[in-house]
Amino acid sequence: MTVHTPRESKLTIFGATHMADVALMEEFLRGSDLDWTLMRIPYVVDRPLTGRYRTAYGRNLRGALRISRADAAHLMLALVGRPEAVRQTVTVAY
Repeated sequence: MTVHTPRESKLTIFGATHMADVALMEEFLRGSDLDWTLMRIPYVVDRPLTGRYRTAYGRNLRGALRISRADAAHLMLALVGRPEAVRQTVTVAY
């Protein structure tokens, strides 16, 4: 059992729990026989589609702070059926 001190913020506790859950999910998918693509999406904002964003396969992007919902969805649809995206982690951001 993990004991948190009163000095820890709820955000820190939530963030640690969330990241542990993400790591377990990724480990589960990597060990499966499924064809999968994981997208790592930073803070999502309500902005129109630009079609201009950075992507990285298998690694994080430096300074990946935000992406619009429209651009994240644009990349998701673009990755469907692309063999190079199968069993890959893709990070997207401006």
